[in-house]
Amino acid sequence: MTVLNRASVLTALLGTSALAAPSTLIVATSPQGSTAADMFRDLGRVCTNASFLRQRQTSGSVENLDLLLNNQVSLAFVQLDVLKAREQIDQDARVQNLRQLLPLNFDEIHLIARPAVVKKNLLGKETVSGVRTFTELGGKRLGAWGGSVITAKVLAARGGVAPVIQEFRGREDAMNALAAGRIAAVLAVVGQPADWVKTLNPAQFTLIPVDLSAAKVNGFYRAATLRYPALGSNVPTFAVQRVLVTRDFKTPEKREALLAYQKCALSKLLTLQETEGYHPKWNDVTFKESGWPWFR
Repeated sequence: MTVLNRASVLTALLGTSALAAPSTLIVATSPQGSTAADMFRDLGRVCTNASFLRQRQTSGSVENLDLLLNNQVSLAFVQLDVLKAREQIDQDARVQNLRQLLPLNFDEIHLIARPAVVKKNLLGKETVSGVRTFTELGGKRLGAWGGSVITAKVLAARGGVAPVIQEFRGREDAMNALAAGRIAAVLAVVGQPADWVKTLNPAQFTLIPVDLSAAKVNGFYRAATLRYPALGSNVPTFAVQRVLVTRDFKTPEKREALLAYQKCALSKLLTLQETEGYHPKWNDVTFKESGWPWFR
């Protein structure tokens, strides 16, 4: 395609203002293979006006939010509980200047432990080695990384459970610590089906319930079910929404480009849901749920 033809296509898609789009805006996603990274890829495939966006892979929501607030990126994929915790708990006034470009899917809370061992003595009394539910984590070490650390803290506070939350640099470090018995469980917020969860050895690991009442966590999370047959069928848990957020830009060329990208995504939901090879979490997206102001 010639330069002239390419320009004509952009103009047809977005109007004459497309040629005034900013040269580059950086988008903070998550590591390669994550739900956020895959969804950003899919959006770029259906919205050809996204050529001005460049991906920056990160450790997850906490880093993404910090990068956005510190003007290191222009857009970021962030868990809604991380966003609200920064506003309500940390009382960071800068968060009030953020706007959602797109409300996306709900990512499930995966609570992973080693299979518990139950033994009975001669009198029939049971002793349990390991944990079988979230509420059994009181006083025990719970590993997490990125935005999952915030989720672990919110669930612990709202559920009245007091695990010792240990932050890791990433998934590999946390899972190694669990395998070695240095922690009792790992909490990871990730959209199911997560490839790395599917490949876990069921002889070493299992999924356990987040056994909190919905009333205690209402407002941040919604009830969900994990379905990984090898690791536990129909495991009850909760899910938190992921949002693509940006700053409330006033620069005309940035606003026009971002609004065009938003409009394209909103109009392409069926394509995103029905195209083979795109992330299955698009089927959970409605572009309607969220508790954050829109970028308009």
